[in-house]
Amino acid sequence: MARFALIVEAGGRAVDDEGRDLHRTLEYRATTSIARLLPTGLLLIFIGLALLVLADASDKPSSWGHYLFIALAVAVGIGVVAVALRARYRPGKPLFALSPAGIDYRIPWVKQVLIPWHEVQAVEAADIVTKLFNPMSLFASGPTLLYRTSLHPDVTVIVVSRQFYETVLHVNSFLLRGPGWNGNFIPYGETVQVALHHELVAADRQQLRQAVRSRWLAFRDQTATGQVATTVPVTGPSRARPAGVAMGDDPRTLLRFQLLQIAVLLAGIAAAGANIAGLWQLDGQGAARQARAKTLEDRRDREVARKRMQEEAKQRAAEDKRRQEENEEVLRRAFGR
Repeated sequence: MARFALIVEAGGRAVDDEGRDLHRTLEYRATTSIARLLPTGLLLIFIGLALLVLADASDKPSSWGHYLFIALAVAVGIGVVAVALRARYRPGKPLFALSPAGIDYRIPWVKQVLIPWHEVQAVEAADIVTKLFNPMSLFASGPTLLYRTSLHPDVTVIVVSRQFYETVLHVNSFLLRGPGWNGNFIPYGETVQVALHHELVAADRQQLRQAVRSRWLAFRDQTATGQVATTVPVTGPSRARPAGVAMGDDPRTLLRFQLLQIAVLLAGIAAAGANIAGLWQLDGQGAARQARAKTLEDRRDREVARKRMQEEAKQRAAEDKRRQEENEEVLRRAFGR
């Protein structure tokens, strides 16, 4: 356990051994992690456009599934880029906040709860393994893993009783829990570990753990007032919380390798777009386009000829019917006396 000394200054405010005010509320958001998805969105757009260029350069017709995958890749990529750019300038609500009252923990789209420090039994580090559905298995023709396993090492977790988890934190609906639930709440006997993922909030793991542990040691023995925990639905009025300090990296800053990724992907997207617009071509792409154009023209000509033949057949049938009616009328007049 890291060294910790509780110091009470004049006025009764607690600080840690480095002089940090423990009464200050620290807010941790996923904004930076979302903003850093910008290269991922650009990569999806580039993959879609590159596949479209390769399909255009091929003399063999592509299936509808191929074009559906291209459309999905480009659409999802544009959506990810839009969300990432929005996150750079509009920070969302904190995923969790540390205050003297406890950990203000938000379960997205469901509820916001307060985990009082006296309900926390321990602050630990754990290696968390998650298993999520692999969407690439839907498009692979060969054997592909249906689920993908990921390891999240050295994650800060707080330990609460299973009773507290069942009463305050648990969500009955499988859909509202979402695919990442087991990576955030890990049952262990009569206790449950609640994960505070440092990667998700773009924070240093040691600094996050120290902030949690120092406040737990400072405030775990204080007397609880009112209810043990408060649950506030997201759709309802938010519980008043002191103004906090945003922790983690600035969402408007990107790492150097991410800037390089963005530059390369933008260049690739521009090149693919120029190819689709006809400003340059791959080897054999012009011949493939001409072959497809000729095939399309032949198909159009056959369709026009088929319609013309159908129309001529209708006209002949109408003419034959008219002549037959005229002949029948002549016969009735001749022998109908």
